Parts: sequence; C-alpha cells; structure tokens
Amino acid sequence: MICQLITVAAAVDDVRPAVERDLRALAHAEVVPRLHALAAQHGIAIGRVTVRNQRSRWGSCSPRGDIALNFRLVQMPAAVCEYVLLHELMHVRQPNHSVRFWRLVERVCPGFRAAERWLRTEGRALF
Repeated sequence: MICQLITVAAAVDDVRPAVERDLRALAHAEVVPRLHALAAQHGIAIGRVTVRNQRSRWGSCSPRGDIALNFRLVQMPAAVCEYVLLHELMHVRQPNHSVRFWRLVERVCPGFRAAERWLRTEGRALF
C-alpha cells in the first residue's frame, strides 16, 4: 500500500483537482515505466504514451501505437493495472477485440478474466 501526503490550501473547498494532479504524477512515475518495461519484455514497439483523465476508458491505443492511460490505474490492484497495460499492448499487434486479440491477451495475461471482473465490479468506484 502506498501512502502519499497531498497538501492543499486551507481555503479550498474542492480537493479533487489536487488529488487528481498527484495521482496523474504518480501514474507518470510508476505506470508509464511499467508499460515501457512490458513492451520491451514482449518485443512491442510503442509510440507516445500519455496519462489522461479518461472518463470511460482505462486505456486506449491508436493505430500508430500511441497509448493513452487513465491516471486512475494507480488506484487499482497491481495485477489489474498490469492487465490493462497488457491489453493495450496487445492492441499494437491486433487493433480490435477479435478472437485473435483475446487469444493474445490470454497468452500474456492468463488471469485476465479476474481482472476484467474487478474492473466491472470495483472499477467504476474510481470515477
């Protein structure tokens, strides 16, 4: 478990922007390097990586291999976060959700179904 102190001005009524800013910085520091390590491990060349405040997606992959990640990935269990990263990396190889894509995902992340379940049942609470 990671504990982090977030400082906000005493007169601030809404701490959400400060929390989101710190979570975004944490995602840049921890999740982006993990994505690069997984890409290297699986021999996948990726383009630019961005961290965003996506409202309905955990990540996305463009046809050029650019990957956008939701800053909320830092708030979920490590295995679920890793599944999301692998999911996006497999889109570099297969840019759709075909049977072939899901076979690629299962090969690199055998427990992906449990991660999908967590995202459906617990993930929405992060928004």
